[in-house]
Amino acid sequence: MSGSTDHNVFAGAPPAARKLLALIAQQAQRGPLSPKAPGVATPPEILEACGLDFGVFYELLRWLTDHGLIVVSGEYPFEEIRLTPAAGAAFPAR
Repeated sequence: MSGSTDHNVFAGAPPAARKLLALIAQQAQRGPLSPKAPGVATPPEILEACGLDFGVFYELLRWLTDHGLIVVSGEYPFEEIRLTPAAGAAFPAR
C-alpha cells in the first residue's frame, strides 16, 4: 500500500474499527499480559479492555486484517495480533 492509500484506509475505517485499532496499538505497546513478545496484543487482553461481543470483535478484526492494518498469527485461543508497519506509524510507541 502506498502512504496515501494507508491514510485513506485508516480514515475510511468504520468508527468501531478505528477504536479497536487504537486499543490494539495500546495493548501491543503496554498491555497487561506478560511475558509476551514486544508489539503483540492478544484477544483476551483486548476483549477485556473493549467490552465488545466476541462475534463483533472478530468481525472488526477481520476488517482490520483485510485492509492491511493488522496481522493475526496463531490459532484460537493463542492468536497474536500485530500492527502492520503502516498502522504502526499512526501509533508511535510512547
